Amino acid sequence: MKTLIKVVLVSLLFVSTTGFAEEGSDTMASSSGNEPNPWTKCGIGAMIFQEYPVPAAISNIIWDLGTTAVTSAASSKDTCYGKDTQTAMFIQETYANLEEDTAKGEGQYVSAMLSILGCEPTSHSNIVNAVRTDFSTSVSDAAYAEKSLQSKAESYYNIVMDKVASDYAQQCQMI
Repeated sequence: MKTLIKVVLVSLLFVSTTGFAEEGSDTMASSSGNEPNPWTKCGIGAMIFQEYPVPAAISNIIWDLGTTAVTSAASSKDTCYGKDTQTAMFIQETYANLEEDTAKGEGQYVSAMLSILGCEPTSHSNIVNAVRTDFSTSVSDAAYAEKSLQSKAESYYNIVMDKVASDYAQQCQMI
């Protein structure tokens, strides 16, 4: 019982410090505005606590530090769907490779990610360069090294989705 209480307390701390459940936060809503953010609106937590983002996030964290929320698209299509989720899953699974490709400005992983989003191959280079600018700012932040893999992947996801939705919507068919 003590372990469960500790997990819940750590989860609450995680949720409050990452901004997962704050209305209007960058992590609460998808960057594209028309699909849910997989880290907060997917998985077992979202199925059980549909109207309550804090308990949903806590539930997902308790189960497996949130990875089920990102990878549950196959088992809970009603809470996860679309290219946003596929992209989030891909980022979660290949983050180290995406980090390297983004630093280089090209590579098979960033190309695959942009293909998932339906981006025209001729626009990949421009999109990667735009993402690279924001990503380099994120990586140079002193707190970056202390972030969990989950937080790094979510931050990267938000950068990509913001760039695609705001600057490259015409070149990418996200829906």
